[in-house]
Amino acid sequence: MESYKINLGGALLGEDLEYREEINIEYDIEKETITHIGKGFDKDGIDLRNFIAVPPLVNSHTHTADFTFPEIGVDKPLKDLVGDPKSEKYRYFEIYQNKISEGIRNFLINSKNIGVFTVVDFREQGIKGVKLGIEASSGIRDFNHILLGRLDTFSIDELRELYNSAHGYGLPSISSNSIPELIDIRRVFSDKIRAAHVSETKKHYLRHDLEQLISYYKPTLLIHGTNLSKNDFSLIREIPLVICPRSNLWFSVGIPKIADAIEEGVELLFGTDNGAWIDYNLWKEIEVALLISRSQKPLSNFAKQILKGATITAYKVFKLNYGIEESRKFLIVLLKKEELVRAHDIYTAIVKRGSNLVTYSLGATQNLK
Repeated sequence: MESYKINLGGALLGEDLEYREEINIEYDIEKETITHIGKGFDKDGIDLRNFIAVPPLVNSHTHTADFTFPEIGVDKPLKDLVGDPKSEKYRYFEIYQNKISEGIRNFLINSKNIGVFTVVDFREQGIKGVKLGIEASSGIRDFNHILLGRLDTFSIDELRELYNSAHGYGLPSISSNSIPELIDIRRVFSDKIRAAHVSETKKHYLRHDLEQLISYYKPTLLIHGTNLSKNDFSLIREIPLVICPRSNLWFSVGIPKIADAIEEGVELLFGTDNGAWIDYNLWKEIEVALLISRSQKPLSNFAKQILKGATITAYKVFKLNYGIEESRKFLIVLLKKEELVRAHDIYTAIVKRGSNLVTYSLGATQNLK
């Protein structure tokens, strides 16, 4: 077994993100997994004592192709911009049709550069859109591009073809398909991710979209839930919810009830949503989420829960073998130690300041010597 050892100033370890200072990690080059985590520094370890290691982040909801044409239609409402298939977004898909793959790839590479190694992508444009996504992420090492396709015009044959190329289905809203079509999607994608936007707007919430989705589509992943009430959260304790607060604020559709969701035991994940209007920086997303939760429940501190939502919780939902513990894939994000070690609360500091402290990421395939 060929292995490397590294010495770290600190790390967030295991499923509970336990913070421990002055550790060493040994990892197997061939298997690309962590084989041992020890206390103190190893005399043969590569010196990374000026860094604190955190597990890689997961952006659990995006529309990456929008990144091709940023800041279009800043004076237009949400429906005019993203409604399928007659919207500004689709008009720009045509205008930039030869640049969409490049736009997606830039979004993914920029994400990886700040420690986000998994992006869950609602990919429009049907089967063609999923193929563009596959093309865009080809060759990006150690990266997970989870593609949730959708059909602009429903066809059971195309739905089955989409199943063969996508990781799951990304439903725009309850109004995008008839009840029989929702049932067909559920049956065809019975063993894959079934994601759906829910109650992003007040209009959809008043149409009882959550109840209809649960009845007919049976989602395995919900997006936004901006207008859900505390009572509604009891209905989705078994369904992970991705919140995108910066997007909700930009489109003026409301503020997600983050504190209530956490206290009600909802599995919260975090996403940046549309790349045209919200940038790829998930660190900003979790900071805004923390600030909102604190405004909703003064003097609360949900920093650790929020950080878990961007890492450990997402690993479980998307079946990723990540995390800084033995037998997990060796993939860590290094943050500058100096500013963090002065912090009286490490989790709050990482959520609020991590964006500025990311130095680089490290995987088992990199030669450090």
